Amino acid sequence: MIVRRLLVGLLLTGLAAPALAAAPPHRELRPPREAPLTIPGSAIGRVLVRADAGPEGPAAAEPAESPVAASLPSPEIAARARAEFEANRAGRIDRTHYTSELNEKITDAALADAAASLRRLGEVRRFVQVRKVTNGAAALYVFKIECEHAPAIEQTIGWNAAGKVDVLQFGLPR
Repeated sequence: MIVRRLLVGLLLTGLAAPALAAAPPHRELRPPREAPLTIPGSAIGRVLVRADAGPEGPAAAEPAESPVAASLPSPEIAARARAEFEANRAGRIDRTHYTSELNEKITDAALADAAASLRRLGEVRRFVQVRKVTNGAAALYVFKIECEHAPAIEQTIGWNAAGKVDVLQFGLPR
């Protein structure tokens, strides 16, 4: 399982490198990090981790949507993603919305830490989809969240075929 995740990370890095090399240089200055959004034992800069997608492997690979399509998310997907963000920020998630694998990874202490970090950002000013990543029938949606206080964060969320959240991450924009 760990080897599979490492291989997927290498694959995603390889897919992102050509796109980053072709992109114009980014000149935005970022404020210093205040209270990083992390949970002990998770990836650096991440609040929650993803559950395995199944025997086929993790659900993430190549971007298949154009930037225009990403800026026009379905209202249902945006509403569901925003509801999960608000539930995590409040520290009161409905565990029936999550797969059993992801529920095992979201401990009460981890949820409390994530909620405190998300609340420190203040009120949400902007919640907009910036990408959709697909791999076959699986899709991950990435939303940029700008709040009263810096930094802006990204939420990556994905649902399994049964409609349960099997991927949920909060981190700094890439």
